[in-house]
Amino acid sequence: MKLRVLNIISGVLFFISSSSLLIIPFLDFDDNLSISAYAVALLFWGGSISGIIIQIILFVTCKKYTKVKKSKTRQIVGVIFLISVFVLIPIMAFWRDNEFALSINLFLLLFSIEIYFVIKRMECLK
Repeated sequence: MKLRVLNIISGVLFFISSSSLLIIPFLDFDDNLSISAYAVALLFWGGSISGIIIQIILFVTCKKYTKVKKSKTRQIVGVIFLISVFVLIPIMAFWRDNEFALSINLFLLLFSIEIYFVIKRMECLK
């Protein structure tokens, strides 16, 4: 039960990390970085690193359990990740200056790959 709660906490940390990317278009980057820019960076890196550490702990713990078959949800999240990768290429080529499109795509890209591993651990911990 504690491992499942750790996995959910990891998913929440990944969501906080990824959703901090959606704040970037609203930040002011004129002359120097404001406190809000540092706060967004702290949210991103803090959530990402904490979630990764928890996932590593869960990975080591899940090695003891038997392998499970891929669920439909995990496959859908994998497809969303691939679509995000293919959409990122034209965004970088044609709309590089559009901060909104880039941050939304990066949010989807990072969140889908992070949630893929959260779902994978959830399947192992059933």
